[in-house]
Amino acid sequence: TNPQLGDGLGAALSEAPWANAESKLRELRLDGTGLGPAAGAGLAELLRSSRSLEKLVLNNNPELGDGLGAALSEAPWANAESKLRELQLDGTGLGPAAGAGLAELLRSSRSLEKLNLGRNPQLGDAAGAALAEALQANGETRLRQLSLYRTGLGPAAGACLAALLRTNRSLEVLNPSENPQLGDAAGAALAEALRANAETKLRALLLDTTGLGPVAGASFAALLRTNRSLEGLELCANSALGDAAGVALAGALRENTETKLCTLELNDSGMGSAAREAFEEL
Repeated sequence: TNPQLGDGLGAALSEAPWANAESKLRELRLDGTGLGPAAGAGLAELLRSSRSLEKLVLNNNPELGDGLGAALSEAPWANAESKLRELQLDGTGLGPAAGAGLAELLRSSRSLEKLNLGRNPQLGDAAGAALAEALQANGETRLRQLSLYRTGLGPAAGACLAALLRTNRSLEVLNPSENPQLGDAAGAALAEALRANAETKLRALLLDTTGLGPVAGASFAALLRTNRSLEGLELCANSALGDAAGVALAGALRENTETKLCTLELNDSGMGSAAREAFEEL
């Protein structure tokens, strides 16, 4: 972290290791370094041509901004020899244009395993939907972790994420938390999709502060009654879930003798005495 590096670094980046055909650079970390739009162009050029880079971390550079999106749209996915496995863009000021570029990445990448887009509230519902649809269309995806917390997701993104989970066989961690507009119906759809996918590998689903209510609660109880892959489920800060949902979740876990769930977070989710008693009996 060095915020004084600044956006002047961008011009230098455009002529740096990726201009070296023999570069063996595997990891580049520039989190919290004051990067701006000029750096975005240089970084896109890196992704377009690098044959060695596996991990790029740009977190906490809010001035990079949505202009990065246009550059991203022609970057690693235009590079058939890209080895990029991890891309961290948490808190980088991304918006709809970046969402479109990143959707192209997810549509074609055969190397990316981790993508973090958290804390980009301007990304929005349509971009979230496009990302999920693109990932679903990629039959050769290796993506294991997708973080979309606090990215302005709503019902459209929720429906597309559910469609993705119905067929996906690569995702292990999905984090669309802190998107209060996602809503109860979307939460229920996510649970139902996972229940329908016998080949899911999803181990962790984070849905804190996503506007879940009784419908989602019932659907997650039905999921937990049979699921054998989930190890962590976070439903915190969904006050409308309520006591009945807690009772149903506890009952489902009691019935599922093959569950792998070891963490279930329900703080501030409207649980009362009946739910507490049900969990104490597990």
